[in-house]
Amino acid sequence: MSADPTMGELFAVLLARDFREEDRSLQVGANLPMARAAAVMASVTSRPDLRVILGMGVNNLSGGRPAPPVYPFLFDPRSMVGEAVMVQERVFDDVARPDVFFVGGLQLDRRGNLNLFGIPDGEGGWKLRGPGGVALATMSTNCAGYYIIMPRHDARVFVEKVALITALGDRTERERLGLPGGGPRFVLSPLGVFDFDESGDMQVRSLHAGVSADQVREATGFELGFFNDPPTTEAPSDEELTLLRERVDVERTLA
Repeated sequence: MSADPTMGELFAVLLARDFREEDRSLQVGANLPMARAAAVMASVTSRPDLRVILGMGVNNLSGGRPAPPVYPFLFDPRSMVGEAVMVQERVFDDVARPDVFFVGGLQLDRRGNLNLFGIPDGEGGWKLRGPGGVALATMSTNCAGYYIIMPRHDARVFVEKVALITALGDRTERERLGLPGGGPRFVLSPLGVFDFDESGDMQVRSLHAGVSADQVREATGFELGFFNDPPTTEAPSDEELTLLRERVDVERTLA
């Protein structure tokens, strides 16, 4: 029996399971090693035709090529491997329309809107300055679907309304504006998996083992949609963890 999965390993497995048959290219955003691991897991198992864009390298692992290692940061020089290299002045054009993208945020609201800009102080400055939204608006607008990865779950992060919108997830607003992409597919947090109901409000898909509905309610700054008896998130299998640890995340970045 494999050791219990870490949160990063759980996230990687849940993402890898959810990729769709029509997904052909995956763009991994900055500093999301669990998303990188998920992309590589899918590429070396069920989806050998995936085009995985990691940093400045474009990897397709069909034909048995070795998996690129998982490192904490997107632009770790050790990750600059691939069968193609993007030229800097073309990089945003090349990745503007991936099928799948991954993103985190400083704030996330009930409609799926993300804030990576920062928290204004009300006087023209910042209480907290975020990393900004380089290319995020373009990719979240155009990609077929994206996954939101939130490393924290509390009422300061899961808020009724974000202070600023870096990625527009609100289904109603996306339709009104005629945005071409599919919007957010689901949200991962340390407490559970969340998606959106028919009206576009966030709801619980599953709760991680040991997490209660009351715990999630207390940690969320808005009213979440709940099933009467939320299912427990399916844990990674021994086979999934072995693949992840022995072939994909050999440096144990997610440990």
